[in-house]
Amino acid sequence: MKRQKYLVPVSAALALVAAVTVAGPAAAWRHGPPPDGGFERQLDRLNLEPAQREQIQAILDAAKPQREQMRAQLESARERMHELMKQDQPDETVIMQQADTLGQLQTEAHKSVLHTLLQVRALLTPEQRTQLEDLMPRGSGPRHHRGDDGNG
Repeated sequence: MKRQKYLVPVSAALALVAAVTVAGPAAAWRHGPPPDGGFERQLDRLNLEPAQREQIQAILDAAKPQREQMRAQLESARERMHELMKQDQPDETVIMQQADTLGQLQTEAHKSVLHTLLQVRALLTPEQRTQLEDLMPRGSGPRHHRGDDGNG
């Protein structure tokens, strides 16, 4: 009887951790440009000067290796969490440490995206910044990044 008393709360907690773990790469990119080239599509709508385009492309190209490395690290951390959660008797301490690792990686990825966005934004005119803000999806979460028309 005592075991059943704790089974439901523990199962619910494990399900919550699993849900957060499998939320997918989009969760790491909230409030920033989508990682699928959507940001570049939005920039194409700004009628950039050739020099601006060249500078912005250099920034995006320079950020790409780090972005790819972070995605690989996140995927590896998610796989590790999945393996931990599949164990017959998961170790809560180890799982919570892995959750911390995932959170840190997601924060680093988010900061990297914001850094790139700020670098690009600094090259835009005030009018282009306003236009870009109008094109970028509003709100948070991956559901706002699904549209190709910039309206989310």
